[in-house]
Amino acid sequence: MTHLIERFTEYLKKGKYNSMTIAAYRNAVFVFYNHFRDVPQNKITEEVISDYLIELGEKKGDSADAVKQAGKAIKLFYEIVFNKKLNIKATGEIKENNLPLILSESEIEKILNSLDNVKHKALLGIIYSAGLRLSEVLDMKTADVDFENNLIRIAATSKEKGRNVMLAKRVVPMLKNYIAKHNPTGLLFGGENGKPYSARSVQLVFQQALKKAKIEKDASVHTLRHSFAVHFLERGLDIHHLQEMLGHRYLQTTAIYSQIAQIDFVNFRSPFDDLNV
Repeated sequence: MTHLIERFTEYLKKGKYNSMTIAAYRNAVFVFYNHFRDVPQNKITEEVISDYLIELGEKKGDSADAVKQAGKAIKLFYEIVFNKKLNIKATGEIKENNLPLILSESEIEKILNSLDNVKHKALLGIIYSAGLRLSEVLDMKTADVDFENNLIRIAATSKEKGRNVMLAKRVVPMLKNYIAKHNPTGLLFGGENGKPYSARSVQLVFQQALKKAKIEKDASVHTLRHSFAVHFLERGLDIHHLQEMLGHRYLQTTAIYSQIAQIDFVNFRSPFDDLNV
């Protein structure tokens, strides 16, 4: 991939870009590919790139310009090197008629049931069960899971406020089984020698699970978060509650899922039905 980045750099040098922009664009593409270095190129889909940029923006908080610049760099790289125009905004937002990929509940069930490793099953299970970001789970400490009150604490950062999310009943046995077997201290899902578990390793585990479950979709770990959001709305739950669960700053970010959710209003109950008239 290095030779492609060099080719991209040469293109920038011949164009109207100044040295600072060239350095910033080159670095953004390098960081992007380093993040996905163990993922085959054909698996780095538009949705995966969109998820990457959105999560980058959520991590950086107010540094919207830096995220937008990274998005512009990646989009230009794909256009120059692969002759492909990405149908996403520089911020990672999906353009109209290009909604995020969703896995059905039965497909997620197959993925989780295909996993024999208790750590992998608990990790992917907790992501889907509360619509968490992979980065949030990898940063999670054992003390952040409150079995007594059935909640998970997402720690505050310098850019984001903390929040509490539900601990799904069906994920509790997965977590307890994993904890009993591995006895984690500090980080809930630590890697070897006390180091953080690699996000790339989790992505590879997920791709292997997709293959084993015979699901031919260009899904990523972040697809579990998208799927949770849609399934949440399809149960008739409030979009404002979903916004809090996902930790979105703006409701319009959450609203994209309402375009996908298949909501059956026949199952809803009118407040009139509770009136004594």
